[in-house]
Amino acid sequence: MNYVNKSITMKKSIIVSMMLLCASISISAQSSNVTVNIKEIEKKKGAIYVMLYNNAEGFPKEKDKAYKIGKVTEYGDEASYTFQGIPLGSYALTFFQDEDGNGELNTNFIGIPKEPVGASNMTRFGKPSYNKCVFVLEEEDVKMELKFIM
Repeated sequence: MNYVNKSITMKKSIIVSMMLLCASISISAQSSNVTVNIKEIEKKKGAIYVMLYNNAEGFPKEKDKAYKIGKVTEYGDEASYTFQGIPLGSYALTFFQDEDGNGELNTNFIGIPKEPVGASNMTRFGKPSYNKCVFVLEEEDVKMELKFIM
C-alpha cells in the first residue's frame, strides 16, 4: 500500500470510530436507571423479588411477563435494587418477599397475598393495577422509597 491508500484507510477508520462513539452516546442518553429502596422490612427471611413491567399484561403477579426482574438476597431493615439502562417510557413495579423460598408469591384461595407485597405508588392495601402504579421514566434516574403494604 502506498501512502495515499494508508491515509484513506486511516480516515475511514477514524470516521467509523466516531460514528460508533456517537451511536453509543445516543443510546446511553435514551435510558435511565430505576432504583427501588424498600424500607421498614420486618422479617429478614427469604429473597425479595422486584418486578418491573412496561405494560399491563401480567401485572402485578406474573413474573414471566415482567419486563425485568431483580432479586435481593442480602438485606437488613432495608433492601435496594437498581434496574440499569432501562429505556425511557412508562413502567410500574411490584415486589414481594418470598418467605418460604419457592420463588412465587403465595396467596390464599381468593388471591390475597400470604407474603409481604408492595407496588409503586401504593401506600395501603388494595389490588394494584398497572394504571395506579405507573410512573414515567424520563432522562433522569428514578429513585423510589417504598414499603410493603401487607
